[in-house]
Amino acid sequence: MPLPEPSPYEVLGIPLTAGVREINLAVGPAMRAGRHTRQQIQEAAALLRNPDRRLESDLQQPLPPEPVDQAAELLAPALAEPLLVIERPPLPPVPALLVLHRAELAADFAEPAPGGADPEPPVPARYAADLSVLPQIEVPE
Repeated sequence: MPLPEPSPYEVLGIPLTAGVREINLAVGPAMRAGRHTRQQIQEAAALLRNPDRRLESDLQQPLPPEPVDQAAELLAPALAEPLLVIERPPLPPVPALLVLHRAELAADFAEPAPGGADPEPPVPARYAADLSVLPQIEVPE
């Protein structure tokens, strides 16, 4: 079922918690206000009077944002200490960083010579796996 535009609560000018009595009382002022057609007002009231259709509509409508007073007080316990502390090693100095040149990349990804038995291209030596890429493992004694 497509979402009714605008919300039936907006058409009647009532809160989400309104009961059948408030719905019935809101029809007259909505008609006099003239912001919506008579058909839109009647459809909104009929939808909100039917519990099943109202639940379906409520589940499809996004909830309006609720103002939060004292947000800083509510979040203070969570902000007091970080939940997860990640210690990262410092970055190496800039001259120690690897620099790739276009010629090296072209050589690394060049087509292998025909007739080779290896279907995959060889991995360049500087990208080969060695112990430097593995995490530090503590071995129990």
